[in-house]
Amino acid sequence: MAFNYPLALIAIASLFGVSVAGPSSAHDGWIPASSTFYGKENESGPEDNGGKCGFKNINLPPFNSMTSCGSKVTWKGGKGCGSCFLMKCTSHPLCSGEAKLITITDECILFPCVDTEYHFDMSGIAFGRLALPGKEQLLHKAGRLATLVKRVPCDYKGLNINFHVEEGSNKNYLALLTEYQNGEGELTNLELKEAGSSTWTPMKQSWGKIWRLDTPHNLKAPFSIRITTPGGKKLEAIDVIPAGYEVMHKYDAKVNFKAEL
Repeated sequence: MAFNYPLALIAIASLFGVSVAGPSSAHDGWIPASSTFYGKENESGPEDNGGKCGFKNINLPPFNSMTSCGSKVTWKGGKGCGSCFLMKCTSHPLCSGEAKLITITDECILFPCVDTEYHFDMSGIAFGRLALPGKEQLLHKAGRLATLVKRVPCDYKGLNINFHVEEGSNKNYLALLTEYQNGEGELTNLELKEAGSSTWTPMKQSWGKIWRLDTPHNLKAPFSIRITTPGGKKLEAIDVIPAGYEVMHKYDAKVNFKAEL
């Protein structure tokens, strides 16, 4: 007889009074989910402190290791990069029940990610923050938790959007990572306007939150960048990438969206 892993998991979880979340109607914006962690218990997930969104140094502010891989419904082929959620856990006696803010910075590809619609494979540090004070290490032993999540606006207080010029960029190719985007945290379109031009040229998603422009002509800086969000909000950063820009350097847009959805 074939072994039904999802049903077995639910049966085992029920013995410990833990329910395994599945799709359900939201209550006050909270959605049933499940959560695991990847990497080491006291680290930020990927060994390079990054992930498939392209963000780096997620162990440092403003992310502070409070990050997660997203399953298909939140990953959105990489367009979910940067979206923010509140998460809380009340399904285990070691859970604090306090809501914690997490950001999608990576893709969830393991079994739990396809077994449950809303699954979050968190950094070890973020997973531990769901625990009662001093119980982080014990909660890690629980493995998989039933949690509740709520989509919330991102709010990088005191920070503007930054554009990081990615490695390999040159006079005919420009790749940008968008960071610290308030509000929806996601983007569906990135456009570039060259110096002396009135035309906004669409860029293409390369991977995660890195978008690129390939062109046969020499790109003329300074560049202005226009962002469009899934909700249709637009923001223009005029001359944000200066003439004589440097590769592997980030530039402050001087603007940001409002912290609202």
